[in-house]
Amino acid sequence: MNALQQRDMFTRRWRDVVVPAKEATALHIPLVRLLRLCIKPEVIWRHVPNGEHRDMRTAAKLKAMGVLPGSADLEFFWCDDDQLRVLFLELKLPGRKLSDAQVEFALRVGLTGAKLFVATSIDEAIGVVGAHDLIKRGVEICGKRW
Repeated sequence: MNALQQRDMFTRRWRDVVVPAKEATALHIPLVRLLRLCIKPEVIWRHVPNGEHRDMRTAAKLKAMGVLPGSADLEFFWCDDDQLRVLFLELKLPGRKLSDAQVEFALRVGLTGAKLFVATSIDEAIGVVGAHDLIKRGVEICGKRW
């Protein structure tokens, strides 16, 4: 949360106004910066840009192109024992809940045998990625050596 100063309309005094943090700047961008440095090169990963505000025309076009509501923020693909593995990672600020579409997506992912995790901090997200052995050996990140 960021605090800004705003003049009260009636009293004309200055007061603090709390502006809620945005997931993109608080979690997504810093996490992606870290992942670019530490993820194994054989892992294919990407961000799914589903959540931004769009005008009606763009939204209709993307829907026609197959955008899936509720898709996780990050997707990871790699081979392990000659089998394709998939990991979905949803990033949420503390106290925020999954939308109905995100819950539905998580249930559908579970039916395929893939895994979806929700992380509320960069440490949690790195922990999930590291637990799946996707971080390069010898890298120290978030207080842990992989």
